[in-house]
Amino acid sequence: MLTVIIPTKNHGSYLDHLITNVIFADESPVTKLLICNDGSTDETAAILAKFSGDKRIRIFHNEKSIGAMGSEALMYPHVETPYAMFMASDDYFFPGKLAKLLDEMIKNDAYVGFGKYVIEDGDQIIELNHPGWRARRQAGPDEFCSILGFDHYTSFIVSIFKCEHLPRYGSDNMPWDFTLDQMAKVDGLGEFRAHDWSMALDMAKDHPNRFYFLDEYCGCFRKVASQLSSDDKYLHTGRAAYEMGMLILRHLQDYKLRQRVKNSEFFRNAIKNLFYAKVGQMTDAGKQSQNFNDIYKPILLAADALLVNM
Repeated sequence: MLTVIIPTKNHGSYLDHLITNVIFADESPVTKLLICNDGSTDETAAILAKFSGDKRIRIFHNEKSIGAMGSEALMYPHVETPYAMFMASDDYFFPGKLAKLLDEMIKNDAYVGFGKYVIEDGDQIIELNHPGWRARRQAGPDEFCSILGFDHYTSFIVSIFKCEHLPRYGSDNMPWDFTLDQMAKVDGLGEFRAHDWSMALDMAKDHPNRFYFLDEYCGCFRKVASQLSSDDKYLHTGRAAYEMGMLILRHLQDYKLRQRVKNSEFFRNAIKNLFYAKVGQMTDAGKQSQNFNDIYKPILLAADALLVNM
């Protein structure tokens, strides 16, 4: 019924517990795990070898790292269940809550089901109260407007997708648009980080009334200093603003989508405020960088012009 797809690199210390006590806990609804060792240099290969006889698990190995998205693209064609999840190996969900989410999603004929998540920062567990979870209850425009205006609140840690309704890109019908990687990585900072946000927007654009929200904590994002989405690597360099600018231009040049946003002053202002907040999080060094002047600035100016004239 439900497949979990996990790329992993040098997270061996998490894997045994994640697979045994989370993915395949007694109350978990997961029936299949696809996991890819993306060129790890720690004990990941040895740990995964212990599960090689488990028919519920299919293990992939990349001798050289091809990145998280490349690994997910390698595994995705092997999904055979009607529902799927995409996870990072340093995060985890609460099995009983995920079972409830899937059950409610099926009952409500939802194409996307998601819940809330907590943040694990060292020894501290923080119950996130994402403003997007509240804002989506606003009367008027739909889930697309809310997701674009309040950032990505349908985190992959706690989201289930009905596979037949996922977006399809390229000759391989992948649910991710990898042309975003080609645009993003010219700055030398690697692949496009907001693929999860982009997928949520694609789903909300086409199926705004097919989202089910379980107002309960269903999983945990584990904060790790080396993450590519850390503030120093993502926010302060300007990459976060650049990626949002790309998404604004991608979607709001479409007249019908733009009209959906324009119909609500609340969400129109939310999108502007979020974009300007991301721009404002750039450091002075970031604004003086070659990436900003040669790559980010044209996209940011174009997105700003579109928002101002909307």
